[in-house]
Amino acid sequence: MGSTSGYRSGRRLADAGSGRLRHVDIIDDLRDAEPFWRSLLADGAVSTPYQSFDFLAAWHREVGSRRGVTPFVVVGFDSSDRPVFLLPFGMRRMGPLRQVCFLGGKHANFNFGLWDPTVTASMCAADMQFVLHRITALPHRPDLLALYSQPRAWQGLDNPLLKLPHRQAASNGACLVVDAPGQEVIERGVSAATRGRLRTKKRKLQKLPDYRYFQATQPAEVDRLLDRFIALKTAHMAAQGLPNVFAEEGVEAFLRSACHQNLADGCPAIELHGLEGDGELLALLGVLTDDRCMSVMVNTYTSSEHSRHSPGLILILQMIQVCADRGFASFDLGAGDAQYKTWFCKQPVTLFDSFVPLTPLGRLLAIGLDTANILKREIKNTPALWNAFQSLRRTFGNSIQVPGHHS
Repeated sequence: MGSTSGYRSGRRLADAGSGRLRHVDIIDDLRDAEPFWRSLLADGAVSTPYQSFDFLAAWHREVGSRRGVTPFVVVGFDSSDRPVFLLPFGMRRMGPLRQVCFLGGKHANFNFGLWDPTVTASMCAADMQFVLHRITALPHRPDLLALYSQPRAWQGLDNPLLKLPHRQAASNGACLVVDAPGQEVIERGVSAATRGRLRTKKRKLQKLPDYRYFQATQPAEVDRLLDRFIALKTAHMAAQGLPNVFAEEGVEAFLRSACHQNLADGCPAIELHGLEGDGELLALLGVLTDDRCMSVMVNTYTSSEHSRHSPGLILILQMIQVCADRGFASFDLGAGDAQYKTWFCKQPVTLFDSFVPLTPLGRLLAIGLDTANILKREIKNTPALWNAFQSLRRTFGNSIQVPGHHS
């Protein structure tokens, strides 16, 4: 396997001190990392849907490469030369600094890596120090690891990266355990008052001409929905004074690529589900799935008079039923503390961030990022500050940003 940037580590054997890791490779080409990636997933590695190869390859091709991100995929091997973990990182220059982050940027709600639970559940701090040693031994080593939105645990596996320095993230997530038929899950997880209000609203929407729920399965249907999604999302973000991430270079192409990826086989990297009626798109959810989980990545809803009937919330209820019908074990609405998420998903997904300096220059940047992260968390968790911030953002638009926002 070749290298394009000169930092791919050789297959040099070394003792990790604990016997669990024998050597670590760092790979700068996703094509070279793909066999290890797919092998780990096929063998039952624990990861989130946001670490699928197809999703992150599409992101890097359309977004990351345009921003100067080079793959920096860290793969650990055991004494049998078998991959036991993979960290889908990318490296990007920021002036004189080299910073390593998870691939996917702000489009990945959760970052967890791929971990073989039979090995990594017992990894210790010495194993993590061994991995850092391999990174710092590179000729052009990075200055900093800036690792955002990491679940403390996923599918019962504690995150091995908790052994690195870390701090609670500014926002958390939540999920809904799906372990029964859909209606039973909804009745158990959603309050009777909320269910009653949404039943009334759904009946009103069902009276619209050609009302239906559907999943986009044809290329033309995917493109039609994405066109409408971009238009609606742009309008909603402008009204809220939010930066339009979907207008950034390459982002729309990334969404289209991921939605079309493997569509003919029935397993696109991003699935599109919608409600339609009265000749318009009422609501849309873009979801990622793996063998166990369905996670909402993007969503939008109509700006017409029909929005008063909460089609977005009704679509979420529909997706919980779909989740149960397809045998998924959990459903989530991504990271963030929006109130509507708590109406459906009550099982906490606690997130943390890590800023790990590897050089003196990286230490200065880590202090700045950590300080910004603390400030961001304080603003978001203090109602008076958060309301004032939102008011400023509505007044001054995209020039007002939350401190510590990562890309």
